[in-house]
Amino acid sequence: MKFDFRIFIFVLVATVVYILGNYYIGRRVMERIQYKYTVNTKMFWTVFWIIALAYVVNQIAGNYLPRFVSTPILYIGIYYMAIVSYLMLIFPIIDTIRFANKKYAFLPKDSTVYSSFSFYVTIFMAVALTGILVYGTWSGRSTYVKPYDVNVSKALKENNLKIALISDIHLGDYMDIKRLQNLVSEVNKMNPDIVLIAGDLIDSSIKPFVENQMAKELGQLSSKYGTYFSFGNHDLGSKVPQLTSLLEEVGITVLKDEYKLINDSFYVVGRQDVAIKRTGGSRKNLSEITEGIDKSKPVIVIDHNPMNASVKEAQEEKIDLQVSGHTHRGQFVPYNFFTNRGYDYVYGYDRIEDFNVVVSSGYGTWGPPIRIGSRSEIVQINLTSNMELVDKGGSR
Repeated sequence: MKFDFRIFIFVLVATVVYILGNYYIGRRVMERIQYKYTVNTKMFWTVFWIIALAYVVNQIAGNYLPRFVSTPILYIGIYYMAIVSYLMLIFPIIDTIRFANKKYAFLPKDSTVYSSFSFYVTIFMAVALTGILVYGTWSGRSTYVKPYDVNVSKALKENNLKIALISDIHLGDYMDIKRLQNLVSEVNKMNPDIVLIAGDLIDSSIKPFVENQMAKELGQLSSKYGTYFSFGNHDLGSKVPQLTSLLEEVGITVLKDEYKLINDSFYVVGRQDVAIKRTGGSRKNLSEITEGIDKSKPVIVIDHNPMNASVKEAQEEKIDLQVSGHTHRGQFVPYNFFTNRGYDYVYGYDRIEDFNVVVSSGYGTWGPPIRIGSRSEIVQINLTSNMELVDKGGSR
Protein backbone atom coordinates (compact mmCIF):
# COMPACT_ATOMS: atom_id res chain seq x y z
CA MET A 1 0.00 0.00 0.00
CA LYS A 2 1.24 3.48 -0.90
CA PHE A 3 2.28 5.60 2.09
CA ASP A 4 -0.12 8.54 2.53
CA PHE A 5 1.63 11.38 4.35
CA ARG A 6 -1.65 13.22 4.97
CA ILE A 7 -3.14 10.24 6.79
CA PHE A 8 0.05 9.91 8.85
CA ILE A 9 -0.16 13.59 9.88
CA PHE A 10 -3.86 13.27 10.70
CA VAL A 11 -3.28 10.17 12.88
CA LEU A 12 -0.30 11.84 14.59
CA VAL A 13 -2.24 15.03 15.36
CA ALA A 14 -5.30 13.06 16.51
CA THR A 15 -3.11 10.95 18.83
CA VAL A 16 -1.44 14.01 20.37
CA VAL A 17 -4.79 15.75 20.87
CA TYR A 18 -6.30 12.60 22.42
CA ILE A 19 -3.41 12.15 24.86
CA LEU A 20 -3.30 15.83 25.87
CA GLY A 21 -7.08 16.01 26.22
CA ASN A 22 -7.15 12.95 28.44
CA TYR A 23 -4.23 14.22 30.49
CA TYR A 24 -6.17 17.44 31.09
CA ILE A 25 -9.24 15.47 32.18
CA GLY A 26 -7.14 13.23 34.41
CA ARG A 27 -5.49 16.20 36.14
CA ARG A 28 -8.85 17.83 36.83
CA VAL A 29 -10.39 14.61 38.15
CA MET A 30 -7.43 13.97 40.46
CA GLU A 31 -7.51 17.55 41.76
CA ARG A 32 -11.18 17.24 42.69
CA ILE A 33 -10.64 13.95 44.50
CA GLN A 34 -7.75 15.53 46.41
CA TYR A 35 -10.07 18.12 47.90
CA LYS A 36 -11.19 15.41 50.34
CA TYR A 37 -8.90 12.42 49.99
CA THR A 38 -5.20 11.62 49.60
CA VAL A 39 -4.48 10.18 46.18
CA ASN A 40 -1.76 7.70 45.29
CA THR A 41 -0.60 9.44 42.12
CA LYS A 42 0.98 6.40 40.45
CA MET A 43 -2.05 4.23 41.16
CA PHE A 44 -4.43 6.92 39.92
CA TRP A 45 -2.65 7.45 36.61
CA THR A 46 -2.26 3.72 36.01
CA VAL A 47 -5.99 3.13 36.44
CA PHE A 48 -6.88 6.29 34.54
CA TRP A 49 -4.86 5.42 31.42
CA ILE A 50 -6.15 1.85 31.41
CA ILE A 51 -9.68 3.27 31.25
CA ALA A 52 -8.81 6.10 28.86
CA LEU A 53 -7.17 3.74 26.35
CA ALA A 54 -9.72 0.92 26.67
CA TYR A 55 -11.65 1.86 23.52
CA VAL A 56 -8.45 2.28 21.49
CA VAL A 57 -7.16 -1.11 22.67
CA ASN A 58 -10.45 -2.74 21.73
CA GLN A 59 -10.40 -1.19 18.26
CA ILE A 60 -6.84 -2.39 17.62
CA ALA A 61 -6.81 -5.77 19.34
CA GLY A 62 -10.47 -6.62 19.97
CA ASN A 63 -10.62 -9.21 17.19
CA TYR A 64 -7.65 -11.07 18.68
CA LEU A 65 -8.88 -11.15 22.28
CA PRO A 66 -11.34 -13.66 23.77
CA ARG A 67 -14.88 -12.28 24.02
CA PHE A 68 -14.91 -12.31 27.86
CA VAL A 69 -11.93 -9.91 27.72
CA SER A 70 -12.82 -7.71 24.74
CA THR A 71 -16.46 -7.06 25.73
CA PRO A 72 -15.71 -5.51 29.18
CA ILE A 73 -12.91 -3.46 27.60
CA LEU A 74 -15.36 -2.22 24.95
CA TYR A 75 -18.01 -1.18 27.47
CA ILE A 76 -15.49 0.59 29.70
CA GLY A 77 -14.12 2.41 26.67
CA ILE A 78 -17.41 3.54 25.13
CA TYR A 79 -18.90 4.80 28.39
CA TYR A 80 -15.65 6.58 29.17
CA MET A 81 -15.98 8.31 25.79
CA ALA A 82 -19.44 9.53 26.79
CA ILE A 83 -18.20 10.83 30.14
CA VAL A 84 -15.21 12.57 28.57
CA SER A 85 -17.47 14.19 25.96
CA TYR A 86 -19.22 16.05 28.75
CA LEU A 87 -16.18 16.63 30.95
CA MET A 88 -14.48 18.35 28.02
CA LEU A 89 -17.30 20.89 28.20
CA ILE A 90 -17.65 21.11 31.98
CA PHE A 91 -14.01 21.46 33.07
CA PRO A 92 -13.16 24.39 30.76
CA ILE A 93 -16.23 26.21 32.14
CA ILE A 94 -15.06 25.52 35.71
CA ASP A 95 -11.53 26.67 34.83
CA THR A 96 -12.96 29.88 33.37
CA ILE A 97 -14.88 30.49 36.61
CA ARG A 98 -11.73 29.82 38.65
CA PHE A 99 -9.77 32.25 36.51
CA ALA A 100 -12.47 34.91 36.95
CA ASN A 101 -12.53 34.23 40.72
CA LYS A 102 -8.83 35.05 40.98
CA LYS A 103 -9.63 38.51 39.68
CA TYR A 104 -13.02 39.20 41.31
CA ALA A 105 -12.94 36.86 44.38
CA PHE A 106 -16.64 35.92 44.41
CA LEU A 107 -16.11 32.39 45.82
CA PRO A 108 -15.33 31.56 49.50
CA LYS A 109 -11.79 32.57 50.46
CA ASP A 110 -11.46 30.16 53.39
CA SER A 111 -9.55 27.13 52.07
CA THR A 112 -11.63 24.62 54.08
CA VAL A 113 -14.91 26.11 52.90
CA TYR A 114 -13.59 26.34 49.33
CA SER A 115 -12.53 22.67 49.41
CA SER A 116 -15.94 21.59 50.72
CA PHE A 117 -17.69 23.72 48.11
CA SER A 118 -15.56 22.22 45.32
CA PHE A 119 -16.13 18.70 46.64
CA TYR A 120 -19.92 19.11 46.61
CA VAL A 121 -19.74 20.54 43.11
CA THR A 122 -17.86 17.36 42.15
CA ILE A 123 -20.55 15.18 43.76
CA PHE A 124 -23.22 17.08 41.84
CA MET A 125 -21.31 16.58 38.59
CA ALA A 126 -20.95 12.84 39.26
CA VAL A 127 -24.67 12.45 40.02
CA ALA A 128 -25.65 14.51 36.96
CA LEU A 129 -23.37 12.53 34.64
CA THR A 130 -24.68 9.25 36.04
CA GLY A 131 -28.24 10.42 35.41
CA ILE A 132 -27.35 11.46 31.86
CA LEU A 133 -25.76 8.08 31.12
CA VAL A 134 -28.69 6.13 32.57
CA TYR A 135 -31.26 8.18 30.67
CA GLY A 136 -29.15 8.15 27.50
CA THR A 137 -28.77 4.37 27.63
CA TRP A 138 -32.53 3.95 27.97
CA SER A 139 -33.17 6.42 25.15
CA GLY A 140 -30.67 4.62 22.93
CA ARG A 141 -32.41 1.28 23.43
CA SER A 142 -36.02 2.45 23.59
CA THR A 143 -37.29 2.28 20.01
CA TYR A 144 -40.41 3.72 18.44
CA VAL A 145 -41.92 3.80 14.95
CA LYS A 146 -41.79 7.23 13.28
CA PRO A 147 -44.45 7.60 10.54
CA TYR A 148 -44.36 9.92 7.52
CA ASP A 149 -46.98 10.38 4.81
CA VAL A 150 -45.25 11.05 1.50
CA ASN A 151 -47.02 11.79 -1.76
CA VAL A 152 -45.49 11.43 -5.23
CA SER A 153 -46.94 12.93 -8.38
CA LYS A 154 -46.35 9.85 -10.51
CA ALA A 155 -48.49 6.79 -11.10
CA LEU A 156 -48.07 4.07 -8.46
CA LYS A 157 -49.89 0.73 -8.71
CA GLU A 158 -50.21 0.44 -4.93
CA ASN A 159 -52.78 2.68 -3.24
CA ASN A 160 -50.49 2.98 -0.24
CA LEU A 161 -46.95 1.60 -0.38
CA LYS A 162 -45.84 0.97 3.19
CA ILE A 163 -42.05 1.29 3.45
CA ALA A 164 -40.08 0.24 6.53
CA LEU A 165 -36.86 2.26 6.63
CA ILE A 166 -34.03 1.16 8.92
CA SER A 167 -30.62 2.80 9.14
CA ASP A 168 -27.51 2.86 11.31
CA ILE A 169 -28.12 -0.38 13.18
CA HIS A 170 -24.39 -0.72 13.96
CA LEU A 171 -24.58 -4.42 14.76
CA GLY A 172 -21.69 -5.55 16.93
CA ASP A 173 -20.87 -6.37 20.51
CA TYR A 174 -23.32 -4.05 22.27
CA MET A 175 -25.86 -3.90 19.44
CA ASP A 176 -26.23 -7.65 19.79
CA ILE A 177 -28.41 -10.44 18.42
CA LYS A 178 -31.18 -9.74 20.96
CA ARG A 179 -31.51 -6.15 19.74
CA LEU A 180 -31.55 -7.43 16.18
CA GLN A 181 -34.30 -9.92 17.04
CA ASN A 182 -36.33 -7.10 18.56
CA LEU A 183 -35.79 -5.03 15.42
CA VAL A 184 -36.97 -7.83 13.13
CA SER A 185 -40.03 -8.41 15.31
CA GLU A 186 -40.94 -4.69 15.33
CA VAL A 187 -40.56 -4.38 11.56
CA ASN A 188 -42.62 -7.50 10.89
CA LYS A 189 -45.42 -6.17 13.11
CA MET A 190 -45.65 -3.20 10.73
CA ASN A 191 -46.44 -5.62 7.87
CA PRO A 192 -44.52 -3.48 5.35
CA ASP A 193 -44.65 -3.82 1.59
CA ILE A 194 -40.89 -3.31 1.33
CA VAL A 195 -37.93 -2.92 3.72
CA LEU A 196 -35.07 -0.52 2.99
CA ILE A 197 -31.82 -0.59 4.99
CA ALA A 198 -29.93 2.68 4.50
CA GLY A 199 -26.42 1.70 5.52
CA ASP A 200 -24.23 1.21 8.59
CA LEU A 201 -25.64 -2.25 9.16
CA ILE A 202 -22.56 -3.27 11.13
CA ASP A 203 -20.20 -1.34 13.37
CA SER A 204 -16.40 -1.52 13.28
CA SER A 205 -16.00 -5.29 12.95
CA ILE A 206 -17.86 -7.97 11.01
CA LYS A 207 -16.77 -10.64 13.52
CA PRO A 208 -19.83 -10.44 15.85
CA PHE A 209 -22.11 -10.32 12.79
CA VAL A 210 -20.64 -13.58 11.52
CA GLU A 211 -20.27 -15.40 14.86
CA ASN A 212 -23.86 -14.68 15.89
CA GLN A 213 -25.34 -15.49 12.46
CA MET A 214 -26.96 -12.08 12.30
CA ALA A 215 -27.50 -12.31 8.55
CA LYS A 216 -29.78 -15.29 9.16
CA GLU A 217 -31.82 -13.21 11.61
CA LEU A 218 -32.04 -10.34 9.10
CA GLY A 219 -33.36 -12.84 6.59
CA GLN A 220 -36.45 -13.17 8.81
CA LEU A 221 -37.59 -9.68 7.79
CA SER A 222 -40.91 -10.16 6.05
CA SER A 223 -42.46 -7.96 3.36
CA LYS A 224 -44.28 -8.23 0.03
CA TYR A 225 -41.36 -7.03 -2.12
CA GLY A 226 -38.37 -7.99 0.01
CA THR A 227 -35.47 -6.20 1.70
CA TYR A 228 -32.99 -3.88 -0.07
CA PHE A 229 -29.66 -2.79 1.38
CA SER A 230 -27.22 -0.04 0.46
CA PHE A 231 -23.81 0.39 2.11
CA GLY A 232 -22.89 2.98 4.72
CA ASN A 233 -19.42 4.16 5.71
CA HIS A 234 -19.11 1.56 8.50
CA ASP A 235 -19.91 -1.27 6.08
CA LEU A 236 -17.05 -0.51 3.70
CA GLY A 237 -13.50 -1.80 3.41
CA SER A 238 -12.39 -5.42 3.39
CA LYS A 239 -15.71 -6.62 4.82
CA VAL A 240 -17.74 -5.69 1.70
CA PRO A 241 -17.43 -9.04 -0.17
CA GLN A 242 -18.25 -11.15 2.89
CA LEU A 243 -21.11 -8.91 3.99
CA THR A 244 -22.56 -8.89 0.47
CA SER A 245 -22.38 -12.67 0.26
CA LEU A 246 -23.98 -13.22 3.68
CA LEU A 247 -26.87 -10.89 2.93
CA GLU A 248 -27.56 -12.26 -0.54
CA GLU A 249 -27.57 -15.81 0.88
CA VAL A 250 -30.60 -14.92 3.03
CA GLY A 251 -32.46 -13.17 0.21
CA ILE A 252 -31.55 -9.54 0.89
CA THR A 253 -30.85 -7.54 -2.27
CA VAL A 254 -27.60 -5.55 -2.07
CA LEU A 255 -27.53 -2.49 -4.33
CA LYS A 256 -24.12 -0.97 -5.18
CA ASP A 257 -24.84 1.91 -7.57
CA GLU A 258 -27.62 -0.24 -9.03
CA TYR A 259 -31.40 -0.21 -9.33
CA LYS A 260 -34.30 -2.66 -9.33
CA LEU A 261 -37.76 -2.28 -10.85
CA ILE A 262 -40.35 -3.50 -8.34
CA ASN A 263 -43.68 -4.93 -9.51
CA ASP A 264 -43.38 -2.84 -12.70
CA SER A 265 -44.52 0.02 -10.45
CA PHE A 266 -41.51 1.80 -8.92
CA TYR A 267 -37.72 1.70 -8.79
CA VAL A 268 -35.36 1.28 -5.85
CA VAL A 269 -31.86 2.68 -6.39
CA GLY A 270 -29.00 1.90 -4.00
CA ARG A 271 -25.97 4.21 -4.02
CA GLN A 272 -22.48 3.44 -2.84
CA ASP A 273 -21.65 5.54 0.21
CA VAL A 274 -19.58 8.62 -0.51
CA ALA A 275 -16.92 7.32 1.92
CA ILE A 276 -15.99 4.57 -0.53
CA LYS A 277 -13.55 7.02 -2.12
CA ARG A 278 -11.43 6.82 1.05
CA THR A 279 -11.04 3.06 0.56
CA GLY A 280 -9.87 3.43 -3.03
CA GLY A 281 -13.27 2.72 -4.56
CA SER A 282 -15.52 4.90 -6.67
CA ARG A 283 -19.10 6.06 -6.67
CA LYS A 284 -21.08 6.66 -9.84
CA ASN A 285 -22.98 9.83 -10.52
CA LEU A 286 -26.70 9.39 -10.02
CA SER A 287 -27.30 10.22 -13.69
CA GLU A 288 -25.12 7.22 -14.66
CA ILE A 289 -26.94 4.85 -12.30
CA THR A 290 -30.42 5.87 -13.41
CA GLU A 291 -29.66 5.86 -17.13
CA GLY A 292 -32.34 3.71 -18.73
CA ILE A 293 -34.84 4.14 -15.91
CA ASP A 294 -38.41 4.97 -16.90
CA LYS A 295 -38.77 8.28 -15.04
CA SER A 296 -42.57 8.16 -15.45
CA LYS A 297 -42.48 5.65 -12.58
CA PRO A 298 -41.62 6.70 -8.99
CA VAL A 299 -37.91 6.38 -8.14
CA ILE A 300 -36.71 5.79 -4.56
CA VAL A 301 -33.01 6.29 -3.81
CA ILE A 302 -31.22 4.80 -0.79
CA ASP A 303 -28.20 7.00 -0.03
CA HIS A 304 -26.71 6.56 3.43
CA ASN A 305 -25.21 10.04 3.79
CA PRO A 306 -27.64 12.96 3.20
CA MET A 307 -24.80 15.34 2.40
CA ASN A 308 -26.03 18.51 0.74
CA ALA A 309 -24.45 17.75 -2.65
CA SER A 310 -26.08 14.30 -2.82
CA VAL A 311 -29.52 15.62 -1.96
CA LYS A 312 -29.15 18.35 -4.57
CA GLU A 313 -28.05 15.76 -7.14
CA ALA A 314 -31.10 13.61 -6.40
CA GLN A 315 -33.38 16.62 -6.77
CA GLU A 316 -31.80 17.56 -10.10
CA GLU A 317 -32.25 14.00 -11.38
CA LYS A 318 -36.00 14.19 -10.64
CA ILE A 319 -35.85 11.51 -7.95
CA ASP A 320 -39.14 11.21 -6.10
CA LEU A 321 -37.88 10.06 -2.70
CA GLN A 322 -34.44 9.78 -1.10
CA VAL A 323 -34.04 7.89 2.18
CA SER A 324 -30.93 8.35 4.32
CA GLY A 325 -29.44 7.97 7.79
CA HIS A 326 -25.87 8.62 8.98
CA THR A 327 -26.50 11.76 11.06
CA HIS A 328 -28.00 9.95 14.10
CA ARG A 329 -29.74 13.32 14.62
CA GLY A 330 -26.54 14.29 16.42
CA GLN A 331 -27.05 11.32 18.82
CA PHE A 332 -26.57 13.39 21.97
CA VAL A 333 -26.64 17.04 22.92
CA PRO A 334 -24.89 19.43 22.72
CA TYR A 335 -22.84 17.77 19.96
CA ASN A 336 -25.87 17.71 17.68
CA PHE A 337 -25.09 21.40 17.18
CA PHE A 338 -22.17 20.44 14.93
CA THR A 339 -24.32 17.99 12.96
CA ASN A 340 -26.93 20.68 12.41
CA ARG A 341 -24.27 23.00 11.01
CA GLY A 342 -22.97 20.42 8.53
CA TYR A 343 -26.20 19.27 6.90
CA ASP A 344 -29.24 20.99 5.45
CA TYR A 345 -31.22 17.79 6.01
CA VAL A 346 -30.25 16.40 9.42
CA TYR A 347 -33.43 14.62 10.41
CA GLY A 348 -37.05 14.13 9.45
CA TYR A 349 -39.06 14.73 6.30
CA ASP A 350 -38.66 17.56 3.80
CA ARG A 351 -40.27 18.24 0.44
CA ILE A 352 -38.84 20.49 -2.25
CA GLU A 353 -41.29 20.76 -5.13
CA ASP A 354 -41.76 17.13 -6.28
CA PHE A 355 -38.67 15.83 -4.47
CA ASN A 356 -38.99 14.20 -1.03
CA VAL A 357 -36.23 13.33 1.42
CA VAL A 358 -36.50 11.37 4.67
CA VAL A 359 -33.53 11.18 7.06
CA SER A 360 -33.74 8.73 9.97
CA SER A 361 -32.00 9.15 13.32
CA GLY A 362 -31.19 5.43 13.10
CA TYR A 363 -31.85 2.34 15.14
CA GLY A 364 -28.48 1.89 16.83
CA THR A 365 -25.66 4.10 18.06
CA TRP A 366 -22.02 4.69 17.26
CA GLY A 367 -19.44 5.05 20.03
CA PRO A 368 -21.25 5.59 23.34
CA PRO A 369 -24.53 3.59 23.28
CA ILE A 370 -26.51 6.61 24.47
CA ARG A 371 -28.96 9.06 22.91
CA ILE A 372 -29.91 12.41 24.40
CA GLY A 373 -32.16 14.61 22.30
CA SER A 374 -32.72 11.80 19.80
CA ARG A 375 -34.39 8.40 19.87
CA SER A 376 -33.77 4.99 18.40
CA GLU A 377 -36.32 4.63 15.62
CA ILE A 378 -37.77 2.64 12.76
CA VAL A 379 -39.32 4.81 10.06
CA GLN A 380 -42.61 3.96 8.40
CA ILE A 381 -43.20 5.79 5.12
CA ASN A 382 -46.71 5.65 3.72
CA LEU A 383 -46.10 6.41 0.06
CA THR A 384 -49.11 7.43 -2.01
CA SER A 385 -49.67 8.71 -5.53
CA ASN A 386 -51.98 11.68 -6.09
CA MET A 387 -53.02 11.46 -9.72
CA GLU A 388 -54.76 14.83 -9.42
CA LEU A 389 -51.31 16.35 -9.10
CA VAL A 390 -50.26 14.71 -12.35
CA ASP A 391 -53.34 15.99 -14.14
CA LYS A 392 -52.86 19.53 -12.89
CA GLY A 393 -49.10 19.48 -13.31
CA GLY A 394 -48.64 20.88 -9.81
CA SER A 395 -47.32 19.81 -6.43
CA ARG A 396 -48.69 19.89 -2.96
